[in-house]
Amino acid sequence: MTQKTTQCVVDKKVIQVSFILLPGFALTSFALAIEALSVANLLNGSDIYQYQICQVEPFNTGSAIKSSNNVPIETNGDMDSCQQSDLIFICGYRNVADYNNPRFFTLLRNIVRRNGRIAALSCGSFILAKAGLLQDKSCTIVPEYCNTFAELYPNITLQENLYTISDNLLTSAGGTATLDMLLYLIGQDHGRDFAHHVSQQFLQERIRSREEMQTTRRYLTLRMKSPCLGAAVELMEKHISAPYPISTLASKIGTTQRNLETAFQKHEHTSPRRYYLHLRLQHARKMIQETHLSIANISQATGFSSQSHFSKCFREEFNQRPSELRLTNSSFQ
Repeated sequence: MTQKTTQCVVDKKVIQVSFILLPGFALTSFALAIEALSVANLLNGSDIYQYQICQVEPFNTGSAIKSSNNVPIETNGDMDSCQQSDLIFICGYRNVADYNNPRFFTLLRNIVRRNGRIAALSCGSFILAKAGLLQDKSCTIVPEYCNTFAELYPNITLQENLYTISDNLLTSAGGTATLDMLLYLIGQDHGRDFAHHVSQQFLQERIRSREEMQTTRRYLTLRMKSPCLGAAVELMEKHISAPYPISTLASKIGTTQRNLETAFQKHEHTSPRRYYLHLRLQHARKMIQETHLSIANISQATGFSSQSHFSKCFREEFNQRPSELRLTNSSFQ
């Protein structure tokens, strides 16, 4: 991570943050979250996030909670220390599906009741579900635990996205997706430009390609416009070959088709259907230019039921047939 400091934010309210570690928590998720807040403080030149590391059980000096890989992290507080926090991170991974602590669940409900924010990392969604906070909402969880979650909570929609935003509740799939969620949170608190500046400090460590980094930044920009807009585009790009109906897409990201239509019209000045079609056609054009696949195969790979329908849509979008683009592209090779 680069160490250059730039004072970007001034006179901002200090946000009180509590990380609650459950035994067997995922170390990577916790470390990325706390590092993102530390970088934000560093770039600002003063603390805009003050955080403490807590445990659920009564605190004793020197208490430590072991992560899933048995690395102990020392805590400096317990549930009583979290009562007035503006933002709480639930850090849980191994054995969280069976975790039960009614007093902890009451604390979380009280935080939500007073409009505090809760971010669940890795398998933290199990805790939110057991506390009754995910009714009529959707969430994200570590992929390996999706089947378990679906069996325990069949009425709660699981999203395929890197992270999910449902009012004041945020859930992530863990790992590096935690950083994406933190950039969104920082952007909400201190603006998109500042969040992008924070993200630049992680480029060397993340070892992402230039295209992946640009995609991450674009997803963040879309999420800042509208959480459901960003979630929908992320899912669209994952499902090019077998596109979802818009009603299914809306359901999978925990919103209604009407809300999705409104978000796309407001921020992208088009409909979700038209936006999705544009993405698929852009992908098809790239495949024509960069591969030797047949037009028929490219048509199937971008979700078109027939080559004739694909050609018609392609011509309407780019003012030329796929075969004409292939011929033009071949002449320059």
